[in-house]
Amino acid sequence: MTTPLIPRSAPVADWVEIKTLYDDPYPIYERLRREGGVHWVPSVNRYLITSYEAVIATEHDQETFSANERDSLQIRAMGHSMLRRDDPEHYRERRQWQSVFKPNAVKNVWTQTFHEKGREQLARLIDKGPGSDLVWDFAAPFAAECLKSLLGLYNATAEDLQRWSQTLIDATGNYADDPDVWAAGKRSFDEVDVALDEMLEWHLNNRDHSLISSLLSSPEDQMPLEKIRANIKMSIGGGLNEPRDALGVAAWAMLTHPDQRQAAERDPSLWSTVFDETIRWIAPIGLYSRQTTKKTVLAGVELPEGARLGICILSANRDESVWDRADQFDIHREVKPHLAFSKGTHVCLGARAARAQIADVALPLLFNHLNGLKVDPGREPTVGGWVFRGMLSLPVTWDSVRPLDNSSASAVAGSASEAQAAPHVAIVGSGPAGCFTAKEVQRRMPGAHIDLIDRLPVPYGLLRYGVAGDHQGTKAVARQFDRLFDSPNVRFVGNTTVGDQVAFDELRAGYDAVVLASGVHADRALGIPGETLTGVWGAGGITRRLNGHPNETETPTLGRRVAIVGQGNVAIDVLRLLSVRSKDLEGSDIDEGVHGALTRDIDTLHIIGRSSAEKARFDPVMIRELGRFSGIRHCVHGVELDRVPEGKDARLDALRTLPGVAGVEVDGTVRMKVDWWFETVPEQIEGQAQVEGVALRHGGDVVSLEVDSVITAIGFVPDPENAISRALAELPSASESGRIEAGLYLAGWLRRSARGTIPDQRTDARALAGVIGADIASGDIACTRQGLAPHVEATDIDGWRRIDQRERSDATPDRVRTKLCTFEALLSSARDTSIVIDRATDGAAGESDSLGDLAVSILFGTESGNAELVAEELEQALEGRCTVDIADLGDIEPDDLAPERFYLMVCSTYGDGDVPGGANAFYQALRERAPDLEGIRFASLGLGDSSYAKTYSRGSELLTEALTACGARRIGEYGRHDASGSLSASDVALDWAEGVLVLAASESSTPA
Repeated sequence: MTTPLIPRSAPVADWVEIKTLYDDPYPIYERLRREGGVHWVPSVNRYLITSYEAVIATEHDQETFSANERDSLQIRAMGHSMLRRDDPEHYRERRQWQSVFKPNAVKNVWTQTFHEKGREQLARLIDKGPGSDLVWDFAAPFAAECLKSLLGLYNATAEDLQRWSQTLIDATGNYADDPDVWAAGKRSFDEVDVALDEMLEWHLNNRDHSLISSLLSSPEDQMPLEKIRANIKMSIGGGLNEPRDALGVAAWAMLTHPDQRQAAERDPSLWSTVFDETIRWIAPIGLYSRQTTKKTVLAGVELPEGARLGICILSANRDESVWDRADQFDIHREVKPHLAFSKGTHVCLGARAARAQIADVALPLLFNHLNGLKVDPGREPTVGGWVFRGMLSLPVTWDSVRPLDNSSASAVAGSASEAQAAPHVAIVGSGPAGCFTAKEVQRRMPGAHIDLIDRLPVPYGLLRYGVAGDHQGTKAVARQFDRLFDSPNVRFVGNTTVGDQVAFDELRAGYDAVVLASGVHADRALGIPGETLTGVWGAGGITRRLNGHPNETETPTLGRRVAIVGQGNVAIDVLRLLSVRSKDLEGSDIDEGVHGALTRDIDTLHIIGRSSAEKARFDPVMIRELGRFSGIRHCVHGVELDRVPEGKDARLDALRTLPGVAGVEVDGTVRMKVDWWFETVPEQIEGQAQVEGVALRHGGDVVSLEVDSVITAIGFVPDPENAISRALAELPSASESGRIEAGLYLAGWLRRSARGTIPDQRTDARALAGVIGADIASGDIACTRQGLAPHVEATDIDGWRRIDQRERSDATPDRVRTKLCTFEALLSSARDTSIVIDRATDGAAGESDSLGDLAVSILFGTESGNAELVAEELEQALEGRCTVDIADLGDIEPDDLAPERFYLMVCSTYGDGDVPGGANAFYQALRERAPDLEGIRFASLGLGDSSYAKTYSRGSELLTEALTACGARRIGEYGRHDASGSLSASDVALDWAEGVLVLAASESSTPA
């Protein structure tokens, strides 16, 4: 059990000097993190917050850690901009600013502008010749010209903007209170006002896409002039220095890491990864300020009301507890959420534009056109800063120049060569990782021939046999995969085991590229005495048996008392399926007989985990689902729920909803008890031949539980005996990207071990397709092989569709299918040509296809505008495919929802896991009035950030729970976008919507 920490006074770091921070802050930050991460630093007259966890905590709670700092240096330097306001004032100003930075605007307007400005500045750099400074002769004027167009400040020169930006930024970081810095900042302050006044008048009669024109386009809601001035100055400061510094550091990183440079030059999609790793490694904004609104405790340190804080992003982004080798630049490292764009309500509005400027334009231009680009050997680059940090100089030279005339074509040369390529690709494993990889390879290389090879006669792997059968919405992603096989270039080759029907070497020789996506299936051993006793089972075997896997034909006898070791999502799946009644499985594909035999005697379940409840690996949504089952009393051990206020931790909040916990009453007669053991370590399974009990180490004591069986759910490992494992043992280890060598790659759990959800596989697949494409573009893959003919016993996609047809037609009224559970039955149906395939059910809609009579409403709930932007992208994508409209949840009532429409709900999470302000009235109406929403269908996409692990996507979950409590039915996959990941919210939303709309359209077209 965790012992509460006694708050301590802030340690004083009186040894920190501003000059040393400017030159190299990293050794100082490393020491500060090691000593706790929160210190009073007299030289800067504020508390420095240096650990990742503490920085995240400040962004998590704007009510306590306010951006609206009294006597703020930034307010003095620039005026009171949105960056120094909290919501709701912050959001009102941000909303007027954000139209210029919408995804479509960046993609369709600004990226072309950036290309034009980039070519102009590169031409000037080339004219200056080798020996030029890449920062001041390219990065700075390029950023200035781009910003000039974005703002619409056409009467300013690039030199004006550079001077204004630097002096305003210097004043914002003037912690030494240098009067000369203040004077220079004041001159720029006044000059900007004069230029802005002139351009405000000009834009009244000359409207364009720029920010100033946009601000004048809504006179009924026009921002006051004082706020326009402050926010323009803020935009000049951040909008020039940050992309300039990020570009300079990215170029320096590439010039000093030749292997990573080569990877990016071969695969242009990696420039975006270069950008993200750059701003993690050296964040352009090194520090920003916050102020406490009340006495509080942060990282165990007591802070007074009004404490002035320096939030040290440079430090948090190199926290060793988050990143291995945090001080090193590595584009192949595992993606984790950096803080360079801030978090929460103040997440950088210009992030998309900055990424487009640097990753889409500037870096490809430089490295495609300056052959032999390198650091000038006679001059040393310099870097400096701590409030803002970047290259002070980057002298470069080059050997020759590739002409700029066809720059757009050359910038995407790799992509063009991939698009024309027709490789033969074998993907071993047709689960989510394999199918997503096939989709991404096909998208990137339309001419590719792809064979998905599976040892089973049926596709979809964990979607069919691992994901809980009572979660049909998650399984619905298979509808997208069904359409994959409509392509004549994509084949399913089932009933084919590598090492039996086809040798590994034969596979390598027959295909240009081989992707191993066969997963890991063996249950990880506990490594404690007694685990070989009869009555110890693996969670994988249990879930496969419940899901009708043909390798699992015997049903275990579990007895009355069952211990489940593990508290991840697999363990919760097992817990739910062993505690749920058969009547609660209606609409699933769980075999009622198998489920009944497994569960008939159980009256006690223990679920045991090493972690604290706050750090448990389960999804809070799954815990709340358990609370809806009747007749179960829950008891938690090893957690003090009262120690953390409600609303501060989604996992603890979920546990509070369980009947028997925190005063929640049990619905009906108690038929089963579930004991939750946190911070508990199993030490021995007791018994002679059969399991009789389990000994636990809990809170310093040994606890013995009487149990009849133990189910291990602590992860999966590869089977060392299969042919793929044996082959991999003789090959080099795969890189972080999944590449073993040109032509051989790993995907899914085989690549990352048993980690990652279905959406994670989608993310990884896109990156892996880029790696394969890069090997083709570079010539490392020659695209000369023709693939292999399936062996005579192989099943194909039509065989799967016959099986699918048989299972659906044989389903009982309360099930969606009755699975064929033996190889013999599966193969017999696959080859039964008398089964007529109903083509109408093979994916009701696909990309760019009509959705028929489906009427769709997109509802968004937002606080800082992201959900609204995503909703607009969805509306544009669906235009012409169905009847579609869009509405803010703040503008409608629950009674407005109509059964004839299908609702796509896109909702962000606000504060400590709250429903965003714009959707709060709608949410409260659901909670308080409980309207009858029977017949309403909807799908949910939550926008969140997994670095807020305790409340990630909670806002959308609250709305979903309230809708379902009123009788509405959620269908399809519960979508989530992780703002800390590498995919854009729009891309994830479009992919998610495609899947749920296929399901919605097929339901609508099915006769009642």
